[in-house]
Amino acid sequence: MSCKQAILLLEDGAAFDGLAFAAPGEAIGEAVLYTGVVGYQEVVTNPSYRGAILTLTYPIIGSYGVNDEDSESSAAHVRGVVIRDYSATVSNFRATGSFEDFLRQRRVVGIRGVDTRAVAVHLRERGEMRAAIAPADADRAALLARLRATPAPFGTDLVAELSPEAAPPPPAEPKHRVAVLDLGAKRSLLAQLAQLGCAVELLPATASAADLLAKRPEGVILAGGPGDPRVAAYAIETARALSGKAPLLGIGLGHQVLALALGCTVRRMKLGHRGVNYPVRDLGANHCDITVQHHSFVVDAAGVASAVEITHVNVNDATVEGIRARAARASGVQFHPTPDEHGRPSGILERFVQGEA
Repeated sequence: MSCKQAILLLEDGAAFDGLAFAAPGEAIGEAVLYTGVVGYQEVVTNPSYRGAILTLTYPIIGSYGVNDEDSESSAAHVRGVVIRDYSATVSNFRATGSFEDFLRQRRVVGIRGVDTRAVAVHLRERGEMRAAIAPADADRAALLARLRATPAPFGTDLVAELSPEAAPPPPAEPKHRVAVLDLGAKRSLLAQLAQLGCAVELLPATASAADLLAKRPEGVILAGGPGDPRVAAYAIETARALSGKAPLLGIGLGHQVLALALGCTVRRMKLGHRGVNYPVRDLGANHCDITVQHHSFVVDAAGVASAVEITHVNVNDATVEGIRARAARASGVQFHPTPDEHGRPSGILERFVQGEA
């Protein structure tokens, strides 16, 4: 484990000192927070974090190592990782390696020994912004100039950078047939669909409505993904063309793409939702769920189209967490549907594949 000095530099000039971690070198990306206690392997391999400099706010990272089963994709999508303390000692019966080696093998630059509480407070007060990780002896003025001259990752088409994932093998006797427009679909989502007996047709983000309908699905899911949905005009057009022709479910970025296709507007948040304990109220059922979220953009409540109803809201900040357009047979959720405490697939997914959504 390296003891070389390193720096985390934000575009507003704020600097945080630390030690080099994982792969050596320099990284520039969008500074975001992840507040979960566990899940670092899943997060760095989650396509929703493409282009991010990820600060893990839990103070001790790495104690349970990594394994061959929990990655959400075949690649690491973050550009850099910021942590407080790193545990080089791994203690978990499922572990097959260390987190630092995992990042180093995937050329992810990191910094440890950072006061991540101070980083979290700074981003909470100033908002998400571009950031750089670099060796401490770098020319800070030149680094800041280079950082400010680098286009904001979330303003570029990050979906186009994603490599396609393989669809899960179909069940021996499929109960349902679902097409997934892959805007950054997670393996755990595809696994839940397989568990529900779905034969999944996974199509690239650039697929047309005709491509998706040619698979004769019972429903289409617009799944996951990073960055600003307004950049992915091709996906918005596909969702618009699918409206009313097949049941649609948008998840995460797919929810935002669907909203834009239905005539709603989307805005950037000051500080995104990235963690595992966001309370969301289901307005129809009048109950709350604790949800997993990974996003920096949100459907604007002031710009919801007249034909669209809000179905879910965030309890903490009242942001839109779910929508439905009955005439278009379309619905979306900003959070990520997850299995229940018994390992059963999400009720949202189950109701959708059974045609009840």
